[in-house]
Amino acid sequence: MNLSELWERHARSLKLRRRSEYTLTYYRATARSLCRFLTEVEHPMQAEGVTVGDLRGYLEHLQEKGLAEGGIDAHYRALKGLFGWAVAEELLDRDPTRRLERPQKPQRMMVTLSPDECRRLLDVARKSPSKGRDTAMVVTLFDTGLRLAELAGLTLTDVRFTEGHLLVVGKGNKERVVPLGMRSTETLERYIRRHRQPRHISVQGVFLGRTGLPLTRSGVSQVLADLAKQAAIPRAHAAPHAFRRAFAVNYLRNGGDVFSLQHVMGHTNLDMTRRYVQLLPEDLQQVHGRVSPADRLMANQRVSR
Repeated sequence: MNLSELWERHARSLKLRRRSEYTLTYYRATARSLCRFLTEVEHPMQAEGVTVGDLRGYLEHLQEKGLAEGGIDAHYRALKGLFGWAVAEELLDRDPTRRLERPQKPQRMMVTLSPDECRRLLDVARKSPSKGRDTAMVVTLFDTGLRLAELAGLTLTDVRFTEGHLLVVGKGNKERVVPLGMRSTETLERYIRRHRQPRHISVQGVFLGRTGLPLTRSGVSQVLADLAKQAAIPRAHAAPHAFRRAFAVNYLRNGGDVFSLQHVMGHTNLDMTRRYVQLLPEDLQQVHGRVSPADRLMANQRVSR
């Protein structure tokens, strides 16, 4: 079986499992990219002939092209998913990714959006031609920590004004309830009732572009990038995932616990949620100052020198 046929079968399986179009797109992009690479190195296109050495060479090729670490990791995960599925379905006898090492990503402090930067974004949003939409978008992201795909995929039936929450379909088609603050609810409701102008009544998306159709993920990102430029803040600080980190940080800073945060953010395990604690170095220092075991132990003792 050649790689193209293997991918087509995998795509049908993903659709049956109701995986998102985004997931299909990135699997498709990886399969096509791998096929191009194997053609360049004059490797047969049969899936059975792909070795772990071929895949290592492919990942090294992506590195040499200058692809970002996150992009290389996405290709790695797509390869694992494709070949792992093929073996489980008994389409292949062996999985060439079984011994494929995951590319190491350097541990960097994550970029986030500060409350002051968010205020500046709001100031700009309130003066934009699409002020109702832009203000509601910024407030919703900062108050909920939604992923980009989740925000772009919001429909009118997902917004529950009376209950004060959103019904969100996240990764793996998993549904969860995400609370909205009172001000956020008011801002979103005002946008929907006064400013939202769909092209026709059947359009159900919440955040619409100038055409009256739902904004795509790239459309949402561009709106935020434009606001960031006008607010004179780094574009990376206004990226959708920077809002997600900002929500997590401020949720914890304002007294929320990691268990509740895990549910709100749609994380499948607590380790994913704990990553956001590293964004609170100053807060952790203050907490340690209050609860330091050694300080308490020696509070009434003289430290020997």
